Amino acid sequence: MDKLVEYLCIIQARVNSTRLPSKVMLDLAGKTLLERVYQTVSKSKRINQIVVATSNQQTDDIIELKLDELNIACYRGDLNNVLKRFYETAVEYDAKNIIRITADNPLMDCNIIDNLIELYISKNSSYSMFSNAVYGLSAEVFSFKVLDLAYKNARNDFDKEHVTPYIRDNCKVYIQDIEKKYKLPCLRATIDTIDDYIKMQKFYLYCNKHNIEPNIDNFIKEENSVI
Repeated sequence: MDKLVEYLCIIQARVNSTRLPSKVMLDLAGKTLLERVYQTVSKSKRINQIVVATSNQQTDDIIELKLDELNIACYRGDLNNVLKRFYETAVEYDAKNIIRITADNPLMDCNIIDNLIELYISKNSSYSMFSNAVYGLSAEVFSFKVLDLAYKNARNDFDKEHVTPYIRDNCKVYIQDIEKKYKLPCLRATIDTIDDYIKMQKFYLYCNKHNIEPNIDNFIKEENSVI
């Protein structure tokens, strides 16, 4: 890359999910889960570049093909050492700071991402996240410096698979409760099981039918009306 990327968003995705295989390619009212995640993230005003980081395994060729079709950047790396995959992606794109998103959260909100980046800046931290949020609003922001530290020093498989545990245990972090309306950790807005998928598909179809924006605020509203 010719220019330093101030805020690089890396969306991690793979096909061989344990509980719900190929979930990133599942349909959500006419678009794949992966597309839905990208759409929400791409509305951020602070992110400068988005890349989907998948594995170099043949099973994930379908992800790259879909991303090529959509003209979305893709990087392919180690299947199990996701920390290495993130590090190599960040190096490839000359990233100064990284936002980590997982491809199973279609309602990840761009404003929450931007607020998280503002928190990260204001607290001068090396790593920031919001806690106690709706399950599915998980984003993390951290510097390349601490990603480099983790890549060079993390030794156990857990740290390598989950990317940020080493950073949280060894670096300057700032974690803050999310704002009150999203402080619902028992509410699931993610796709990890077939039940999650059925529920999310119904929500997207409902939004399409009634011309409603399929976002986290409307999801919470619908959940409250059911309750």
